[in-house]
Amino acid sequence: MNDDSTKTQELKPSRIKHLKSTKSFAIPYLVWLGMFLVIPMAILIFLAFSTYDFSAHAEIHGTLNNWKYVFASSYALNVFWPSVFRSFYVSFIVTIICLLIGYPVAYFMTKMKARYRALVMIFLSLPLWCNQVLRIVSWRTIFEILNMNYNEYYIFNIIVAMVSMYMPFMILPIFTVLEKLDKRVVEASYDLGCSRIQSFFKVTLPLSLGGIVSGIIMTFLPSLTSFEVSDAVSYNTVLLLGNLIHARFHGTGGYNIGSVFSIITIVFTVVGFILVLKVDKEGETLI
Repeated sequence: MNDDSTKTQELKPSRIKHLKSTKSFAIPYLVWLGMFLVIPMAILIFLAFSTYDFSAHAEIHGTLNNWKYVFASSYALNVFWPSVFRSFYVSFIVTIICLLIGYPVAYFMTKMKARYRALVMIFLSLPLWCNQVLRIVSWRTIFEILNMNYNEYYIFNIIVAMVSMYMPFMILPIFTVLEKLDKRVVEASYDLGCSRIQSFFKVTLPLSLGGIVSGIIMTFLPSLTSFEVSDAVSYNTVLLLGNLIHARFHGTGGYNIGSVFSIITIVFTVVGFILVLKVDKEGETLI
C-alpha cells in the first residue's frame, strides 16, 4: 500500500505539469469563443438596453423603452406576439411530424444490415450537402408547379419545407441512442413474458427518451428561429419570429428592437439545451 501511494505521489507532479503544458491548446478555442459568442452577446445586451443604433448613430443612453416596445405596445399586440405564437405553432407541428416519421425510421435502421443502413444514412445526409437556399427555392418551385402558391397554402408549405429540412436532426439522435441500446435488456423482457409491443413500450421507448428529447430540441429550435423558409415559400407574407429579427437587422433597421428579439430567441435556445443536458448529461445525442 505504501509503495502504491508513493508511486501516485510521484506521478502527480508530472500529471500537473502535463496539464499545464496542454493549456495552450485551449487558446484558439477561447479566442473563437470570445470573438463569436461573448463579444456579439455583449453587443446585443448593450443595444437592447440603450438608445444607440448603428443604423442611425444615435446618442448613447440607457433605456428600457426597447423592452416596453416589444412587450407593451400596439406593435407587440398586433405583430410581435402573433408572430411568436405562429412560430411556436409551426415549430410544434414540424416537430411532431418529424418525430412521428423519424422514430420509426431510426428504429428500423437499427434492424437493417450494415450496408443498407449506410445507404439510408447517405440518403439522410445527402440533402445537407446541398445549399439550404437552393433546397428552399426548389420547394417553392414545386409548390408553384402544384399551384399551391396562395395564402391558404402558405402555412402548409412552410411546414412541409421545414419537415424536409430538419428531419435528419430528429432521426440521427434517436438512432444514436437506439443503436447503443443493450440488446440483452430487450431479450430479457422477452424472457419475462413481454410481447414485442410490450417490450417496445416498456423497455425500448423509455430507454430512448434521451434521443427523443434531443431530437425534439434540435428540430424545434431551428424551425422556431428560421426566416428564410417562410420568406421564400410565402413570398414574405407570413411573419415568424426569425423574420422579425431579420427585418430589424437587414431591412428596416432598428438594431435595438432586433437585439431584444435576439435575446428572447437566445433564452429559448438556452432553455432547450438545458432540457437536452438534463436527459443526456454526456451530450452523446447532440449533433
